[in-house]
Amino acid sequence: MNLPSKTVLLACVVLLAACLEDEPATNEAMLIKAAQLTKLATALESTVRYKNPPADLDEQGLLQLATQHDPQLLANFAGLKVRALAKARHSTVLVCTADGQRRLMEDAACTVELDKHHWKESAQPCEFTVDTAVACPAP
Repeated sequence: MNLPSKTVLLACVVLLAACLEDEPATNEAMLIKAAQLTKLATALESTVRYKNPPADLDEQGLLQLATQHDPQLLANFAGLKVRALAKARHSTVLVCTADGQRRLMEDAACTVELDKHHWKESAQPCEFTVDTAVACPAP
């Protein structure tokens, strides 16, 4: 092997290693967001279940009401699109990319763990997938 071939080979190995190193960092960051989402989902579930929010309250209004005691719960997702769904005294929170083109994670607080790690799947639109009628026990 001549010197230019070795240089190219070394560059490829370094670039490949850098690519492999990026995935765990991204996964770690998403897991941190997932932990934050479970707290936000719990606040929303409490609001929907016990505070009787107005039926005509939109998603953002519902999130604001749920986090008025701790705005950081929602601020943790600055730069991302956060959606809320309330149905039959249960709720779900969906986090998507800022442009709303891809869902990243989803949680219904009635379950023990984060329900959906969408970032690990192929890109899908920012639409709810957790059915609280199935995931959550009847009140």
